[in-house]
Amino acid sequence: MRTTPILLVRLGAYLAFWFVALVYFLIVGGIAYLVAQAIPLIGLILFIVAFAGVVPLYRLAYHYVFYLLKAAHLAVISELLVEGKLPDGVNQLSWGKDQVQQRFGEVNAMLVVDEIVYAVVRRFTRTVYRMASWLPGDSLRQIVAIANRVVRLATIYVDEAIMARAFWTRGSVWSVAQDGVVLYAMCWKPMLKNAIMLMLLSYVPFVAAVVLLAAPIGFLIALISPTLAGWSVLLILLLAFLVKVAIGDSFAMAAIITTYQREIEGMEPDPAMMARLEQVSDKFKVLRERAAAEVRTMTSSSPTKATSPALES
Repeated sequence: MRTTPILLVRLGAYLAFWFVALVYFLIVGGIAYLVAQAIPLIGLILFIVAFAGVVPLYRLAYHYVFYLLKAAHLAVISELLVEGKLPDGVNQLSWGKDQVQQRFGEVNAMLVVDEIVYAVVRRFTRTVYRMASWLPGDSLRQIVAIANRVVRLATIYVDEAIMARAFWTRGSVWSVAQDGVVLYAMCWKPMLKNAIMLMLLSYVPFVAAVVLLAAPIGFLIALISPTLAGWSVLLILLLAFLVKVAIGDSFAMAAIITTYQREIEGMEPDPAMMARLEQVSDKFKVLRERAAAEVRTMTSSSPTKATSPALES
C-alpha cells in the first residue's frame, strides 16, 4: 500500500493513546482498588467510572489528533488516485496536512462539513435501505436490528469517500460536498454493498490483534497488578479496536474511495435526486444553504464577478 508511511503514523498515534489509557487506567483503577478495600461498593463504582472515562479521552484525542491524521490520509489517497503519485520528496503527513489547510482552511472546518455530510448520508441510507422492524418473531427482529446496525456502520466509509472528493474537485467546498452526497444517492446500491463488505473485513485486524496480544498483555497486567489481571480483557479489546481503526479502517477507506470514484465517473448531480434529499434530510437543506452562501461569497470577492465552470457545476 502506497500510503504505508501515513498509515504507520496513524497506528503509532493510536498505540500512544492506548499507552496513555493504560497508565490512566492503572492509576485510577489502583485508587478504586484501595477504596474497595474499605467500601467494596464505592470502589466498584469508582472503577466503572474510571474505565468509562476513557471514552471522553478518546473523543478529545479524535477531535484534535486522530481526525487530523485521517484527513491528511484522505488527501494523500485522493492525490494518488487522481494523479497516480505525490510530489517528489514530500512527507506524506506534512503534505496531507497542507492539503487539508489549503482546501478547508483548518481541520475543524472540515470536521463541520464531514458531520453534516455523514448525517445526510445516514438519513438517506436509512430511508432507502431499512429492513422492516415490524416483522414477527423476536429472533427475526433481532437479526433485522443487527443488519440495520451493520448498514449504519457502513455509511461511515461512504461519508469518507464523499469527503475525499473535495480534494480532487475544484470549487466551493460546500458545493462539492453537496454534489458528492447527491452522486452517492444516485448510485447508493453498489456503494453500500461495497461499504458493508469493507466494514466486515475491517474487523480482521481486530480479531488478529485479540488473538496475538491477549496472552502477552494479560501477562504484563498480571505482573504490574495481579488484582487487575482479570480486567486485562478490557484493555486488550481497547487495543484491538484501536488497531482496527488504524489499519482496518484505513484499507477500507482507500477501497471505498476507489469504488466511489469509479461509480460516479461521468455522472452529474440530478436535480430530482437533490429535491428528494431535501425532503428526506433537514441537514441536506443546511448543506445547500451553506453551499449557496459560499458560492455567493466567492463570486462577490472575485474581481471579475464571474462564476467559474467548477462553481456552476
